[in-house]
Amino acid sequence: MKAAALGSQQGKVLGLLIAGLAIREVFSFWTGHPTDFELWVRLGYAMNHGGDPYGVLPPVPGLSFANAFSSGNGPTIAYLPFWPLVTALIYLIYSVIGMNDRYVYYFLLKQPTILGDVVLAYLLYSYVASRRNDSQGIWALSFWLFCPFTIIISGVWGMFDSIAICFIIISASSIDQVRRALWTGIAIFVKSIPVIFSAPMTIKNLRSIKGIAVFLASLGIPILLSAVTFAIMGWPISIVGSTLASTAGKGGWSMSIWGALFYLDYLGLLPAWPSYVFSALGLIWIPALVVFTLIAIKRFRTETDYGLFQALITCTLVFLIFKARVTEQYALYLIALSIVDVALWNPKRKPLLFATVIVAMIYLVMNNYFLVRFLSPIYPNFVGFENAMSAAIGPIRYAINFLTGAAFTGLNAKYLVELLAEKPVDGISSQFDKSMVRAHDSHLKAMAYPSNGVTNSV
Repeated sequence: MKAAALGSQQGKVLGLLIAGLAIREVFSFWTGHPTDFELWVRLGYAMNHGGDPYGVLPPVPGLSFANAFSSGNGPTIAYLPFWPLVTALIYLIYSVIGMNDRYVYYFLLKQPTILGDVVLAYLLYSYVASRRNDSQGIWALSFWLFCPFTIIISGVWGMFDSIAICFIIISASSIDQVRRALWTGIAIFVKSIPVIFSAPMTIKNLRSIKGIAVFLASLGIPILLSAVTFAIMGWPISIVGSTLASTAGKGGWSMSIWGALFYLDYLGLLPAWPSYVFSALGLIWIPALVVFTLIAIKRFRTETDYGLFQALITCTLVFLIFKARVTEQYALYLIALSIVDVALWNPKRKPLLFATVIVAMIYLVMNNYFLVRFLSPIYPNFVGFENAMSAAIGPIRYAINFLTGAAFTGLNAKYLVELLAEKPVDGISSQFDKSMVRAHDSHLKAMAYPSNGVTNSV
């Protein structure tokens, strides 16, 4: 009976994964963001033709589909070397295939983002199902696979944040601090945003020298991987620092309350401020994150599953609240972590999760001109459509973007207040099942002092 039930469960999981994959593949070869995905098109070509991925990337004859760049948003990347290497491999595969069809190239470029998204769905299922023997794992899997927001970001837009989140979930699944540092470091190498998770992932006690050392190691891994890549490729090593610095304080229209500054400026209601004021505001998230990270580590037992996820969610929320520019894909980090939180410990937060996704989806639709922007690979006149829409409903669109951005921040603030307002009991939230903590602690002791008398490192 148990074997039959297990087989049925596995079959259901496989069926859901195939369905989620198929939905994303349907959109893979004919949609894409006219700046980000166009950059991937240019990047893969440049990597195979002696170009500098961190320089200005010119259009590729026969492959490029858009040139919607400006002086403030030029055709260049601000990522560590992981993604340039991936696009280089994809273009190489495209060249070997020998099919001179740009849609084949687009299809291949989407595969890492789509497969990463589907793998992430499975990792969320695996994490939840291994801790609760019920349908919550299936719920977590289904929510991620069939959420329109996640489908659009990976299968339509072509962003690769899900790959980084995969390594975050793998890291969270590890008990050993060194392994957590390794997987977190790789996540940062994929995309720099997971740097916000380094401390809670690796530090169990603020006074622990080992924890601090492992934390520094998690930061050193992406630096080392980047340095080795730059040395092999002959790129200037200084670009690593400038790459990270270029995104740290970047401002602009934002899916957050910070969008109010640009909305007021659009309305002509914002007084002229010196540029250094905006630069300072763009970096305020860094000290805010440091303060709240220390609070989270001290408040939650990060050696437990519950405590770790509460700390990770706290860091994510602070990042989203205080970051001057929040783009749509940043919401993926919160959604993934919240799915686990809702499925395992706090089902009462399900309405908050739903509201967050709905608000983010509205912003995504309006900010990208009813998603017509993503048709740019097959609709060359998308800029004309956007200009027509701006003339017709520009003020309404800006107002909706401002309101949904403010609502997104409001929901984040509500979530953060709920996290920090819970009264700790022995360092653990009162709503957490203490028996799980005792089982976790027993597991750690068993690893450290096994019956054979050999001591392991935990």
